[in-house]
Amino acid sequence: MERAIIRDLVCRVLQFLPQLTKAVNFAAELDCILSLAIVARQNNYVRPILTEDSILEIQNGRHALQEMTVDTFVPNDTKIRSAGRINIITGPNYSGKSIYIKQVALVVFLAHIGSFVPADSAVVGLTDRIFCAMGSKSMTTEQSTFMIDLHQVGTMLRHATSSSLCLLDEFGKGTLTEDGIGLLGGTISHFANYDYPPKVLLSTHLTEIFTENYLPQSEHIKCCTMSVLNPDGQTSNEDIIFLYRTCTWTGTLELWTSLCTACWCPR
Repeated sequence: MERAIIRDLVCRVLQFLPQLTKAVNFAAELDCILSLAIVARQNNYVRPILTEDSILEIQNGRHALQEMTVDTFVPNDTKIRSAGRINIITGPNYSGKSIYIKQVALVVFLAHIGSFVPADSAVVGLTDRIFCAMGSKSMTTEQSTFMIDLHQVGTMLRHATSSSLCLLDEFGKGTLTEDGIGLLGGTISHFANYDYPPKVLLSTHLTEIFTENYLPQSEHIKCCTMSVLNPDGQTSNEDIIFLYRTCTWTGTLELWTSLCTACWCPR
């Protein structure tokens, strides 16, 4: 008798399936829009400007999730136009490199789904793809972290266009140093050979790529570091105060080799 009642109920409900589906879809869309609006209002997000130009300008951008878990969050600017589209970011551990490149991707993603973004202002060029090589490790895959990195970067190199955003976090770290330097340098050189490269944000500890002419001299390559404060002028890691701010290096690649290896600041 229970099964008969349930079958009868199902048959009656299915008569209104198109109307129910439409109502559920409307409620889901409304829920998403309200959620985005509430978060934007609570966290002082701003309306981004979307443009067909392949540029990215973010003033005082923030990480949408990280800023909710810390007492204070240091915002950062991002400016990518026709030159300096390949941003190589160095700095010590815990200086904010990974958070910075992830926050840029989140701002771009939120802008494309119609959300306000965590920044003071943002001009976002239409982006066809966001490629990530973040060294993620899945417990269900039968591949090493390094093999996953290779697969992600290979996909990036094959399919990235001038409208793409490419993120590489510590690529080449999972193998021998010499091999990692070669893979990283080859990846950067590949992007630099584009007439109009994709927007690339790359963080690395392999500062050896700045020596021995591993990288080409190109207007597309811009070097940045994470600012730190060393009050006593010492090189001990215990004395370093992280400012979590990006700082553009305006010198040549050869001068980059004179950076202090303790805090990546010019000697």
